[in-house]
Amino acid sequence: MDQNPGATFAGLIEAEYSGFQEFHHLLKQEQGALIKGDVDLLLQLSASKSDLIEKLTGLSTQRIRLITAAGYENNASGISAYLDAAKVQTATRDRWNKLLDLAREVDQINRSNGILIDTRLRHNQQTLSVLQSAANPSASLYGPNGQISGAASGRRLDKA
Repeated sequence: MDQNPGATFAGLIEAEYSGFQEFHHLLKQEQGALIKGDVDLLLQLSASKSDLIEKLTGLSTQRIRLITAAGYENNASGISAYLDAAKVQTATRDRWNKLLDLAREVDQINRSNGILIDTRLRHNQQTLSVLQSAANPSASLYGPNGQISGAASGRRLDKA
């Protein structure tokens, strides 16, 4: 283990915080692109998002290894005990708390973006369904007279 685990932890936290700030900015861009329907920008952001997630996962893994190698659990009480034992400075503790807050905010934005994606997907599916029905009216369940078309039903519904 390093001679100064507090300094190692501080460096990891700074790198994670910086990465989460970048991720926050990227998610805000993604949100704007989703609202505008800018598919080209979404494709560009997707690659950056994947790379950044990989980077953040690596940093998180290093932090977890540092904490667990010192004999502490990777949970709130374990990390608190680690911070005390490693004599981590107040500035690093503050940065850790800011990182946790930023991670929660990023999670919320990511969830909102997921809702936007789901809404756009449903809209696109409905539009596609309307276009397919218009292109092939014989495949429709109901005919122009409002009755079930013969082609759409192979059996009577009351016998199903």
